[in-house]
Formats: sequence, structure tokens, C-alpha cells
Amino acid sequence: MAEASHVLRFQEKKAPMINRAKGLDMLMVYPVPTDDSPFALTPLSIMYPGAMFEAQGMRVEYVDLRFDSWEMMEDLIKDSAQIGVSCFTGYQCAKAMDIIERAKQINPQIVVNVGGHHARLCTKDVEAEPLVDVVWPERAYGEDLFPFSPATHRLWKRGDLQMVTSTGCPYACTFCALRSPWDPRELKDLERQVDMVYDLTGAKEVSFSDPNIGYNKYKDSGGTTHRVDRVARMRGIGAILRKHGIRWDGNIRSDYITPELVDAMAWSGCYSVEFGCESGNDEFLRRVIKKGHGVDSIKHANKCMHGSGISVMNSFIRGMPTETHEQWVDTMDLIDWIMDTAPEARVSVYRFAPYPGGPAYEMAVKGEGIEKFTPPTTMRGWGELKLMVDPTYWCAGMCFRLDNSKKNFPGEDWKLIEPYVNLARKLWTERRPELFPAEEVEKLIFWQVRKHNAEKAKAAA
Repeated sequence: MAEASHVLRFQEKKAPMINRAKGLDMLMVYPVPTDDSPFALTPLSIMYPGAMFEAQGMRVEYVDLRFDSWEMMEDLIKDSAQIGVSCFTGYQCAKAMDIIERAKQINPQIVVNVGGHHARLCTKDVEAEPLVDVVWPERAYGEDLFPFSPATHRLWKRGDLQMVTSTGCPYACTFCALRSPWDPRELKDLERQVDMVYDLTGAKEVSFSDPNIGYNKYKDSGGTTHRVDRVARMRGIGAILRKHGIRWDGNIRSDYITPELVDAMAWSGCYSVEFGCESGNDEFLRRVIKKGHGVDSIKHANKCMHGSGISVMNSFIRGMPTETHEQWVDTMDLIDWIMDTAPEARVSVYRFAPYPGGPAYEMAVKGEGIEKFTPPTTMRGWGELKLMVDPTYWCAGMCFRLDNSKKNFPGEDWKLIEPYVNLARKLWTERRPELFPAEEVEKLIFWQVRKHNAEKAKAAA
């Protein structure tokens, strides 16, 4: 049985009558999150709450629309008392509404539940959606469980394997609304989970989606603070993975990096890691973003990682409130320094997205140091916004993130994207990334990924 803390933490607009004669108590659905990513990570956002429902004795089935067909989902809707849809603020909200509208057309009595980050950050707006019956506003549901029932096995077997070694991140970066206490998995529990997934799938790679894989202290249920040795814990995780020859990728803060930690990460099987760098200007990092470190940490981390065999993704943000052109040029200069120092590194530059909940979002809504942002009030409205991507995003991606491009355009297909890669390098050197023809590339990648995903789905079937 799920812990009491996970039971009945939701907000019902009305008390629906659940038809227990139906074939399923709950149908959990994961909407397509993006049109351009070649990755398809395990849909944990429906699997953890699904495990909670299963622990309560409910009959649960799962649909991941990156792989499963609409026809399959529609057949299950007919025999489901409730449907649970997870979505993140932005594009996925519109895809979630497509599902909800279709569910109500097929089965008008079905009880629609909405969870995920959007339900937590925009609870009142989701409650106001006419077709939504129940909103799940807490940060997480079922994370103390492990979603490994027979109903989930096919989800584990396909796509890119995703697991967690910890949850939560206590930092207060102003662009982020996901601050929460850090809670590391006990290594013995992690070992059991990895063993189970490996025995089922034989997977040799895993993505750890921890918001903060390297934090070093936590409080137990009694309120006592415990310290964690980062290097020792990393080696403990590595010992679990090395049993099966599994390698991993994930995220870690640059200010955690030391030569000893890099050695432990390499030994543990880490092949790729991401640093949230955000800016190349010290004042902006400390005063506006409140990152907790400066440019020196970013440089030191990239120096330490160089030659380790671990591929590093350095992630930046352009266009946060009050950012000046000179501060943005500092970011471009830092990116060039990184690529000169560690040519094997990768870089992403995202456009600032005013996601609800953080201080930078409030500044955007007020128009403080940035063009005033009027937030949508509906899920459909959020889904129609273009967030995080702009010409600079695509230009930087063509220059410094060819791993994705090569996945999207393998073999002879590379000739389709190569002219844009060459143009991007020219515009970056000229410090004019905003002139990159983003719409052309978006359309090209949309159709390429659509073809790629169709081939994957056919192979999985």
C-alpha cells in the first residue's frame, strides 16, 4: 500500500462517480513532448503515479504516444473509468488537451485527471479547464515506490532507459520553479531496481534524470541532517552499474567538479554529463540568476573534464530579464573558450522561457527588464507558445551539438542538414546567430524526426 502521504493529495472540482464495472480503473497517458527530439526516455512521469494507483488496488494501464498508437489509446479509453494525463508547461499541454478532448468524445463519463509540472505550477488554470475533473498539484506522486509491475514492463523495454538515483534540488535559480529538498536513493534500493530493469531489458545505457545528482546533504524523516561524500556515493553508484556493464549520462553542477569526482564518474561508467552554465557573465550569474557559482567554476569544471572520456554538455540561457547585449557577448566568448579548451564539449543555448513559479517569471509578467509577458490561462494556449527555441538556439545547436543532428540525419541524410551546419558556424563567428533561418531548419527536422520515429515505432512493434 502506498504511504498515506501519497493518498488523496489532489483537488477535485466535483466528486465523480467511478464506474467500477469498467475494465480499467485508471489509464495513464504520456503525450508527445516535442516534435524534434530523437530521444524517447522512459515515461517516469506516468509510471510513478501509476505505481501509486496500483498500490491502492486499482487496475492501471499505460500508453506512451511516442510509441503506442491513438487507436490503442482509444480502445482503452472505452473501458476506463478514469484517465490520467501528465504534461509539462508548453508544447505538451496542447498534446494533452488533444487526448483529453478525444477521451471525453469517446467516453463522456470518463474522469479526467491532469498531473505533472503544469498541474503543479498552474493549478488554478488547469482546474478551470471545462473537461478536467481532477488536478494533481503536488510536486510528485509515488516517488517512494518503484514502478515495475507487469503493466510497465513494455515501457521499460523500449526507448532510452531513464531512472533516478535521487530526487529534488534545493538551489533557488531564479529561472526555475522546481526547488525541493534533495532525497538520495539508498544504494541498496538503487541496486535492486537496476538489477530488476537489467534482468528485464539487458540495457547497457541509462539516463539518470536526477535534478541534482551530486548534492551532499539531506534530512531524514526525523529531521536529522546527513552529509554525503560525493566521490564515495559516485563510486557506489558505479559499483552497481559495473556489475552489468551499464554506462550512464546525467546532470551535475559545475561547482561540484574536482579531479577526484571526475575520476569517480569515469570509473562509474559516465559517458556524458550536462552542466547548467546559464551565462558567461559573473555579475549576471550571481546577481540575476543566483546560480550559486560564477564563470570560474564553469571553466574549472571543463578543464577537469577534458580528456576524461566523458562528453560534456554546457547549457546556457539567452534573454533573461535585465540581460544586456554585452553580457550576452560574454556568454558567446565563454562558449568559444570552452570549445577551444575542450573541443569535445557540446553547447546548447536556450531562449529564456517564462515558466511559472520562479522569480524571473514574475519579472517577465511585470515587464521588468524584459518585454512584458502575458501568460496564457489555458493548456491549449500554453501549448501554442514557442518556448526555449529561437534562431540562436538552432544556430548554437548546429555549431556545438552535432550529436543530435547526427542522430536525426544518419548516413546519406546528413547531406540535408550539412548546408545549415556550415551557415551556423559562419553566423556564430560573425556574432550574428539571431539571423539563422530557424523556421527552415525546424520544418526539415520535424519531417526527419517524424520519419525516424515511425521507423522506431515499426521496429518496436
